[in-house]
Amino acid sequence: MKSIVKEKLYYLKNAVFHPFDAFYEIRFRGKGSTALAALILVLFGILQCVSYQYTGFIINTNDLAAMNSVSIFMTWVLGLILFIVSNWSVTTLLSGKGNLTDILKVTAYSLVPMMCTLIFQVFASNFIIMEEAMIVYVVTGIGTVWTIFMLLAGLCVIHEYGFGKTLIAIFLTFVAAAIIMFLGILFFTLIEQMVIFVVSVGQEFLRRL
Repeated sequence: MKSIVKEKLYYLKNAVFHPFDAFYEIRFRGKGSTALAALILVLFGILQCVSYQYTGFIINTNDLAAMNSVSIFMTWVLGLILFIVSNWSVTTLLSGKGNLTDILKVTAYSLVPMMCTLIFQVFASNFIIMEEAMIVYVVTGIGTVWTIFMLLAGLCVIHEYGFGKTLIAIFLTFVAAAIIMFLGILFFTLIEQMVIFVVSVGQEFLRRL
């Protein structure tokens, strides 16, 4: 059991420092862990809630009185799941080789640098003065850039795309995500209207009894 866990964590660390090699292993040799990827998504959502509330007041501009942890968590986690599903939908049409599990692993593993720098941000921001805030911004910026680089590298490898086609696929992914969100909102709006109609008809029927 320990050896299995050690192997999964090894590929996670390898993905951070050697993304092309690690994602090649994930795509063509079935390495990595779906369960670990799902756990990373959950931890990322939790970390966003922690960052929102506990980042030091020097750089924290959030309205803590209006904070809703559930909303923040669901926004990030469901947003990432929407990206994964949308990318799978688009790349299936564009002859991408990666499956849904591969995209999940790439997306989740790519979040690790951002998560590490967010932890640094929460910790360091409570001990710095205003003049030192730039250090935190630079570190979190590096984490964000490294996450984007890992995501691009991973999608290139698992779908067997060039860099240009990967960018096109990502753009179309956001378009597909917007369409899915629109259809989802439309669907739930229609359901809501149907429920209201049924309830009103039922109330009218009861009044006439």
